[in-house]
Amino acid sequence: MVTTLQEKIVIFIDVLGFSNLTLENSLDIEMIVDREGPLDQIFSRILNEEQKPNKLEEVFSNFHFILQSGFNLAKLNSKFTSITFSDSAYISTNYLNDAVKIVTNLMCGFLSSKVPVRAGIALGTFETLRFKTDIKLDSGEHASHFLGTGVVKAFHAESCGIKGMRVLIHPSIEPLFKKLSNTNFFLQNCESHEINNSTGVTKEVNYWEYNITDEKMAWKIFQGMWKDSPQEALIHYEETANSIQKMRIARGYPPIKNLKKATISRKK
Repeated sequence: MVTTLQEKIVIFIDVLGFSNLTLENSLDIEMIVDREGPLDQIFSRILNEEQKPNKLEEVFSNFHFILQSGFNLAKLNSKFTSITFSDSAYISTNYLNDAVKIVTNLMCGFLSSKVPVRAGIALGTFETLRFKTDIKLDSGEHASHFLGTGVVKAFHAESCGIKGMRVLIHPSIEPLFKKLSNTNFFLQNCESHEINNSTGVTKEVNYWEYNITDEKMAWKIFQGMWKDSPQEALIHYEETANSIQKMRIARGYPPIKNLKKATISRKK
């Protein structure tokens, strides 16, 4: 007898440029451990000029901090499964509304914490089979066995070639988005030059959900990230800025006249 697997909403999240960060920066394990520990350790590191984290340590620590914070919040209203490894994470849930809330909260948190990420969201199977950790004094064995069509589709959406900090929608899940009560708040078209990709991604999630104060801070942080980005990463910030412009307009906010300006205006 063959068991019919239930399709789920699957999100894949990946940090942009993490490979280069790893190759270009030294790694202080104690720094990362302290940033995940008690507040007194964190403040001690901040106040010590010689022990401030480099870009790799900051992005890695903030990525996992925002993930855990987002998961803790999501647990209050949603049932989901998450698997995190290195600079990536998979999230699976049964309901599209829950998935949109989770990914929207995470994307806003990542941007406000200077973590450049891109995500893909798809409809498909997601099955966890086995998790194992066996640690000895001089060795360790870790296994995470999971698979499914949703795993593959969400990854393909994220890696389809579209640039920027976006939540890209796999064609498999488009029909579900169109059934949401206010599609404009959740769904928007990618640019015409972006849609000729092998995966067939043409739409993205509108995740720009900030109050006025947080929006101004997030935009200012984004501008700082853009200014400090290496030449090869500029395209990601250019496309992100264009996407944010469309997200804001869809929510009824005035267009940003200069996408390179650190301040933006918005009425209540």
